[in-house]
Amino acid sequence: MPITQLDPRIERTRRVVLDAAIEVIAERGFAGATVDAIATRSGVARSTIYRNWDDPSALLLEAVRARVGPVAELVVGDVRQDLLAVCRHLATLLTQEPMASVAASLALESRRDPSLDALHRRFAEGRMRALAEVVEGAKACGDLPDAPDAETVATDLGAAIFFRAMVLRAPIEPAWLEAHVDACLARYGAV
Repeated sequence: MPITQLDPRIERTRRVVLDAAIEVIAERGFAGATVDAIATRSGVARSTIYRNWDDPSALLLEAVRARVGPVAELVVGDVRQDLLAVCRHLATLLTQEPMASVAASLALESRRDPSLDALHRRFAEGRMRALAEVVEGAKACGDLPDAPDAETVATDLGAAIFFRAMVLRAPIEPAWLEAHVDACLARYGAV
């Protein structure tokens, strides 16, 4: 089946709407990210937005996914470099605007809104899955012999980054991130 390309004007319109959605979420939270607000910000008619996304939550989900991007592409093969790449990706999402505000809003509002809870779970699980895959690979190769399980190591790495970024609202410098990953590797017997 041949792949059909979208008209460049439609692609541009979709990109403008997705960017506007992220800006609105960052400013107003998910609850304030209405189609009206996104239409006003983007300059795209509500009818055009509804023609492309029949469900507003699908629009918000696509906007977040487009900005977050896949973590799997960051993995390079060396356990330390792999973990640093995934942790850098997470740190960037949690500290650089507009995604830092989007992530904070998602964490808060997902506790009250079931559709956002599903999005939050997919976001968190995607980051944790990437870390867990690296850890599982390292365990299988004997590079992390003392690691209890991949989820524990992934939580160990991700929780500190989340706490530093979202609770302390402290910057995550490269030296801190490297020291954090190195301490985790040492704790789990990296060879």
